[in-house]
Amino acid sequence: MPVKIKRVYDEPDKADGLRVLVDRLWPRGLTKDKARVDLWAKEVAPSSDLRKWFAHREDRWDDFQRRYRAELAENGALDELCAESEENTVTLLYGARDQRINHARVLAAVITEKSGRQAEADRPREIAVEVSSPPCFLHELDASWLGTESGGDSGEPAHREIDGEPSIPKSDRSR
Repeated sequence: MPVKIKRVYDEPDKADGLRVLVDRLWPRGLTKDKARVDLWAKEVAPSSDLRKWFAHREDRWDDFQRRYRAELAENGALDELCAESEENTVTLLYGARDQRINHARVLAAVITEKSGRQAEADRPREIAVEVSSPPCFLHELDASWLGTESGGDSGEPAHREIDGEPSIPKSDRSR
């Protein structure tokens, strides 16, 4: 059964299985009823010092992973979480805004390594559309995503007004 990760602010789903909040602090502005958390495993979250040092800075991500793994290696609560996850799908819930660099990804990888289970990372819907789609599928992409007014395959950017000033196409600027 997979280990999933998901923002605690996202809608709960039946496929989540056991919903485990893995943050040391309760998420801001979220009631317990809305979060629908089955278990709050704050003991497996990064230490306050490590969390504050990291501050979700991308330049510290590699070092954070190493330090957090070292903390988890000495954490008895991790073994309890792994044992809890043996029978069910487990969704690790986190409150961080950044879906790419956060401690839940590291924790899911460690649980997967320890238990030999399959990891299933959540992917934001925006990432699901690949930029390198073949030209024959260009008409199927959302026009606003492409930055064009129509879904045609001209690839020309739409002329948009910025602060009330109309944009001027490059070809009209020299006139």
